[in-house]
Amino acid sequence: MTATPDRLPLAPASDDVPASVLAAVEGRLASSKAENEALTQETLNLYRQVNLLYRIGESINACSSPVDVGQLVLRESCKIVRATTGVLELTDGTRLGRMPPEPASVLTVPIENAHGHLGTVTVYDKRSGDFSAADEKLIRAIARQAGIALENNRLIQGLLSKNSELERLNDELKALDRMKSDFVSNVSHELRTPLSSIKGFAATILLDPEMPDEILREFVGIIDNESDKLTVIINDILDVSKIMSGHMRIDLTAVRVAPVVQDVVKLLSVLAQKNGLELTLDVVDDPLVLMDEARIAQVLKNLVGNAIKFTDSGFVRLKVCTQDDFALISIEDSGVGIPEAQLPLIFDKFYRVENIVHTKEGTGLGLALVRTIVHHHHGHVDVVSQLGVGSTFTVCLPLAQTKEGDTEGS
Repeated sequence: MTATPDRLPLAPASDDVPASVLAAVEGRLASSKAENEALTQETLNLYRQVNLLYRIGESINACSSPVDVGQLVLRESCKIVRATTGVLELTDGTRLGRMPPEPASVLTVPIENAHGHLGTVTVYDKRSGDFSAADEKLIRAIARQAGIALENNRLIQGLLSKNSELERLNDELKALDRMKSDFVSNVSHELRTPLSSIKGFAATILLDPEMPDEILREFVGIIDNESDKLTVIINDILDVSKIMSGHMRIDLTAVRVAPVVQDVVKLLSVLAQKNGLELTLDVVDDPLVLMDEARIAQVLKNLVGNAIKFTDSGFVRLKVCTQDDFALISIEDSGVGIPEAQLPLIFDKFYRVENIVHTKEGTGLGLALVRTIVHHHHGHVDVVSQLGVGSTFTVCLPLAQTKEGDTEGS
């Protein structure tokens, strides 16, 4: 192949082709060559920029957090326009980079996406000359990629958060399902035990018409006690059903606290004596409280009954007093105590304390009822416990308002 010379030799001047025309053609050819070289160089530069922006975009989209996106955008923005430093600010409060004390040149570009303004990227002090329109185009291209990446990151974080929430709810549902299964098993056992006793002693009485009166009274007493246990279990189940359906009724009247507590202590004193426990009551104050007397008595029976049930030896002490605008009823025992990790769970429906409560009878409904009833009185229940030392439950009920609007005792 014959090489094309860079400069075509001009034919000798003739009368037919003036020398001036030939010189003009030669100049035009030289100009076209320079334009072609410039266009080729510009095309190469554009290709390099597009390729660079593509790689930057891939890197930005791979970032896992807004801070990572910001750091990469700021670094590449400074690099691509040869700026000495820069600052990136996002509307979420993120700020990266530093501003020089007295910048000689500044270029600021917004970071936006379909949802609006997300922040700005600012570069300072180009290493040679001032920032140009081409520089601004490059920074805008990077800022667009940043806007897309930030939106993608927001969506991904939202999905991860939703997924985590769904996993948590699923775990809670599984735990609730396990507790309900345990509850059905526990209730079946709790119902079967007194029913078996009632059936057994009733059958024995029927089979022996000549049974001595002393033994007969003993057997009838056992049947009566077991019937009371059944009544408590069934009432708890019915009350939980009312709670879950939102139909629990609370009738509030102004009542002195001490007599209600005294009645519960009197009722359970026989059980405490039977277990060899010291059951005492200290009435420091006798405040007036708006309460459903029967429901608060139910709360106290449950708490005092639990204290007696889970105390092998020692005491169960009750105290009535006032503090600020609340009447306080505390039940302290020297029982087995509750593990600290399980304290936040003991008021949940169906929950029974592991390794302790399972050795005793119960449905896991009592404390859930306690908390619900007290909350319906606009009060709360506090508990402190130490394993192997004992527990203290404190029922806090707001004092009744007097006619003048002051609380009782103020």
